[in-house]
Formats: sequence, structure tokens, C-alpha cells
Amino acid sequence: MLQKRNWNDEAGFFRACIAADAETVHASGGIGTLSEKKMHSVIKYFIEPDASKHESRVGNSIVDVKNESGVFEVQTASFNVLRKKLPSLLISNCVTVVHPIPFEKHIVKLNAVTGEIGKRRKSPKRGSFFDAFFELYKLAEIIEHNNLNILLLLVDTDEYRLENAPVKKRGRRRRSTTERFERIPIALRGSILICGQQDWQMLLPTNLQTEFTSAELAAEAQIPRKTAQTALRVLSRVGAVHLTGKRGRMNLYGSKPVQMSE
Repeated sequence: MLQKRNWNDEAGFFRACIAADAETVHASGGIGTLSEKKMHSVIKYFIEPDASKHESRVGNSIVDVKNESGVFEVQTASFNVLRKKLPSLLISNCVTVVHPIPFEKHIVKLNAVTGEIGKRRKSPKRGSFFDAFFELYKLAEIIEHNNLNILLLLVDTDEYRLENAPVKKRGRRRRSTTERFERIPIALRGSILICGQQDWQMLLPTNLQTEFTSAELAAEAQIPRKTAQTALRVLSRVGAVHLTGKRGRMNLYGSKPVQMSE
């Protein structure tokens, strides 16, 4: 069973950043070391400071963390890989999928030819918990499993992009291309642990009307409508919202009232 913990522990996250910095990459290339990205490493230390509990074997799988609270799988990108891995783990384990979302992001470009580091530029975009729904939708078949928890973390991030040499195409001017090759976590800005229907409902803006459309959710949450539509598919699947009718050509949704514990 997942033990109670303060997942908004900013000091603990800072200590995890230090621990990940100090981690030595062994020449033997142990599981998950040589190719491991910084974000992934920091999140593992945030979940479990004891490195001996990282990269543990559970059945036929290697999991990111295994401790007294269960199994933790850190997924910084696509959830596709989890679709095959999770079903067998969920049979006899409490599994928490941990997904970091860039909150405030600064972009730093590195010249692939000269190694020169460009200026640190702040991205105008700011992340939200709703950004996770495109990945969560990929887990639709198991998202309701009683042994599955979702931990979303909002993380300030420095994103390093490799700027390649300009490529000239016929009839076009030379343009350089960039590719993301590393994300460095800076600070923890928020979290939400989803263990059941009531937790999913916490993602909804508090000032939504009793009945609402995807467009109204998008406006209140300040997210693209496509994101709102994907979120509503997931929230409908887990029972956090339900269809109530139509308003013109648009679906109307309602959320079941949350019963607050005394």
C-alpha cells in the first residue's frame, strides 16, 4: 500500500538533485546508468533516497524503485512502453507511475560544431497537470486498476537543445535544426497523487459550472481545447465526469460531487 508522504517536499527534491549530481556512472554500465537522463535520476532519488532500492527486479521486470510503498515507474516521455510492462506488475504490486511535467522552462542551445553555449531563454509556455493526459490516455485499458496510482510532478526545468549545422534544401535557405538532448530539473513546484476517483476530480477547475463543455473546461483551465477533450476522455473512463446531455452540437459533462472526509 502506498504510504502517506508529502510529495510537495521542495527541500527533499533539492536533496534529490544533489544526490543525482553526485551519482557515479560505473564503467561496468549497470542497469539504467549509462543512458539514464538527469530528470529520470533526480525523480528516482526524490522517491527513494536509498539507491540500493533503485533498478530492482520484480518478477521478470526491472523497475525504477521498489520499496515498502510498492513499485515506482518513472516515465519522463511516452507511456507506450508501460502498456506492456504494467499489466503483469499490477497483478500483485501497488504500482505508482511518476510523470514529471515541465512547469517553468528555460531553453539553452548548444552548438553541435563549436560546443558554444547560447543564452538561457525563458519559454513563454507554462506546464500544467493537464499536459499529462495525452500520455495517460495511452493507459486507458488499465487506468482504473485498483493497484495503479499516478503521481504528477510540476518541475521547473532547464532544457538543453543541440543546435545542428544548417542544412541547405533545394530552393530554400539554410536553416539550423535543434534537438532536445537533456532536461535538468531545477525545482519542484507542485504535485498531485491520484489514487482514486476523488483525486481525479481535484484536477478540475473549482469554478467550473455544474455542467460544462470541453470548450468551457479549456477556457477555465487555460489549456488548448484538444487537451481538454483528451482529458475528458480519461476522466470519463475513471468515472470522475460523465455525459449529461448536449448543448447544441457539443457534449455536456458533469462531475460527481466529491465526498470530503471529516
